Amino acid sequence: MVSANTFHVVATELVVGAYSLAGIAFLFCLLCPWLPTSIKEKRSAGDAVAHSALMFGIIATPFAIWSGLSSAPSGDMGSPLLANKMLLSMSGLGLALGTLVGRWRGGAAVWETRRSSIIQACSGAGATGLMLLTASAGGTFSRGESLLDWLHLPYNEVMLMPTYLSVVLLLLGLACTVVGFKPTD
Repeated sequence: MVSANTFHVVATELVVGAYSLAGIAFLFCLLCPWLPTSIKEKRSAGDAVAHSALMFGIIATPFAIWSGLSSAPSGDMGSPLLANKMLLSMSGLGLALGTLVGRWRGGAAVWETRRSSIIQACSGAGATGLMLLTASAGGTFSRGESLLDWLHLPYNEVMLMPTYLSVVLLLLGLACTVVGFKPTD
């Protein structure tokens, strides 16, 4: 039987690897218009890699969250660091889902205009950034150090929002979901 700690390490590495690959592919797709023609023609491959890796990361994320909660010492469940990990991972997961829905609804045409390609690439890269911040917080939680220690991020302070802002963001998210799944003419 595999322990929750070991499973969490594997699941976390899958998530970090998938999101990192997606982030690099999104950056490639964004920079394609300025690259030489021989490389520019590979944008469709970059698009496929970016969105496939993002989908795999989305699938692996719940396993990393579940195993992380299962492997956390029982006394640390109220840790501000753990609360920040949940906030960052859920935000990254939501942004990744929005990116995939946008690509699914818009097709490969999301890369045809400058505006939509910037939105697509930035949302994919943003999801990657949030997941890498989550992993950095996890390193701080488990080992007391991370690769991003030089940024002096406030992992031990819970980032709370006022209730009214939470309600506004919830309503905005619901409105975006409705518009995203609205049938096109």
